[in-house]
Amino acid sequence: MSKRLRAAIAIAVPIMALVLLALRDRVIGLAKSLPPCTFHKVTGYWCTGCGNTRSCIALLHGHIWTAIRNNATMPFLSLLLCLLYIENLAAIFGRDIKLLPRKGLFWGIVIGLFFVYYVLRNFFPVLGPIS
Repeated sequence: MSKRLRAAIAIAVPIMALVLLALRDRVIGLAKSLPPCTFHKVTGYWCTGCGNTRSCIALLHGHIWTAIRNNATMPFLSLLLCLLYIENLAAIFGRDIKLLPRKGLFWGIVIGLFFVYYVLRNFFPVLGPIS
């Protein structure tokens, strides 16, 4: 990746984050207009996306534990993006650090654990989204 693109990302990400924080009430208002999950309505089971909207709203309010409780996917992806951003900043200043593993085996295990989580949360209410 070119140094110019890295610098653009380093500038754009904080600006986008500030805009999102400034407009978070409007974003949350838009979330209320989303339809309920059809899969959950029909089957009574939680799909992989159930709780993601509530998780994002909790993250916007700074309630990390509530976000994890609703759906662990969004906080996990947020953490990944933060680590990638830090790697990008380090590269701008000439330090090539890798905070995230690059091995396929690691990511295969992570994806497998998420699949197990998605199944188990249908059988253990403590893992399901907060209604």
